[in-house]
Amino acid sequence: MKVAPNIEYTFFNRNKDYDMIMGHMNGKPSEPLLLLGPINSGKSALLKWIIAKEKSRVLYLNCGVKDVSSPELMARQLRNLARKLPSRLGMQGMKTLASKLSSVSKLLALGDNVLDVAVPGEKVLNAFFEDFFPEDKATDLTAVIDTYDLLLENMPRGQKKPIIVIDEVNALKLWRTKDEVALKQLLEFLKRICKEKELSHIVFSSSDFFMVSWLSQKGLNGTQRRVEVLGDLTSAEAFVYVCGGKVDNREGNEESWPGVIAQSEQTLALGMTPEDWKKVWSVCGGNMYLLKNCVDYAKQYGSWDKGVRKTLSEPQKDVATALERPEIIPPPTDSSAPRSWESEHYKAILCLIAANPSHAVRQKDAEAALRAVGIAENVTAAQVLLSMVEYNVVSLRPYSDMARDIPREAFFKMEWGVEEEEDVVTMPSPAHLAAALLLETKFQKQDEAEHNRAQAAKGDRQANS
Repeated sequence: MKVAPNIEYTFFNRNKDYDMIMGHMNGKPSEPLLLLGPINSGKSALLKWIIAKEKSRVLYLNCGVKDVSSPELMARQLRNLARKLPSRLGMQGMKTLASKLSSVSKLLALGDNVLDVAVPGEKVLNAFFEDFFPEDKATDLTAVIDTYDLLLENMPRGQKKPIIVIDEVNALKLWRTKDEVALKQLLEFLKRICKEKELSHIVFSSSDFFMVSWLSQKGLNGTQRRVEVLGDLTSAEAFVYVCGGKVDNREGNEESWPGVIAQSEQTLALGMTPEDWKKVWSVCGGNMYLLKNCVDYAKQYGSWDKGVRKTLSEPQKDVATALERPEIIPPPTDSSAPRSWESEHYKAILCLIAANPSHAVRQKDAEAALRAVGIAENVTAAQVLLSMVEYNVVSLRPYSDMARDIPREAFFKMEWGVEEEEDVVTMPSPAHLAAALLLETKFQKQDEAEHNRAQAAKGDRQANS
């Protein structure tokens, strides 16, 4: 096997996911899409692929990179994002809109010699942008939204609709209470241009599964948006990702993938026995980020055993903290309510997840377990569970055809002849699940020891009576 030094920066097969999303984007806009997935599951890489394929019609804003922590900052970022819109209008469309301005148009002032071209140049685009997105309105969210409405409504017929992507949309949770009206205005605008006016596709992306509940609270409930989950890789896919094999490339043709293990002579020298892979899979699952890190750690420390232990160490600490001292976990900066769960609630859910064959527990079953533990009078089991999701100690996942890492039967159950769908509770990552499984083994041994002590004490009492 040859060394492939750039393999860790190469896009790994996500053709089915791409086709499913673009099947939605190539039709007429219908409802905003919320794309969720575990942390580092490949969402950003998939979005970059979409941007590369669709180019001019994608307006991409990464809220994890750009500061959108207030309406004013969001307005400026949306304004910057809009530079692609004028060219989609075409020269005639731009001139028509500019002629309707109440003020003198900088675009029309350029003269016919400059404007009499089929494709607008940079000078023309800049003038049009100054006409419709002037600097003195750059931080005025209402003005920016109004201009978006105007431009989108005047796009030539027959074009594919623009795609506005808001990556790391969970950053909107940082807006302050005083900005609630502006936040509602923004979300209503995005919903309106997609669902009602059918002017643009909208994609929200996040690894925060609490966004489902949060968006519902803000008016984007299940009838107002669509949710898809980009799951981790299956076992077979994960093995190919690490060790190499055949995959479909971006054009849908089969090609050889060398595997992340081929990134250097040192990683190739590690090899991969079936026992090694069993250990790697038990901690990393199909999470590409964890798998890549495990390869890096194994290279650094010289063995898969040490690489696996290093990959597991931080998630183990996370689980132990939630179990033993949840009060020291800092609250989410956007949290609107105090933590409503304690260590015994977390332990109950952890044990349920560990015992489940799919390690995914239906929401109703999780809430029943919380009620059995006991909850405060001023909260419900559903609120306790959502508080745990908000603190990111567990995830609440909806069903999605895109995700293949959890079987369909985990989400669906026949009730009186009717198939009912329900969200499932999981650990935040495969490494957190591995930590939970180790603790479950510990709990079982502790329970067994306690039972044996009780039996021995009972025997002593009977012998002395």
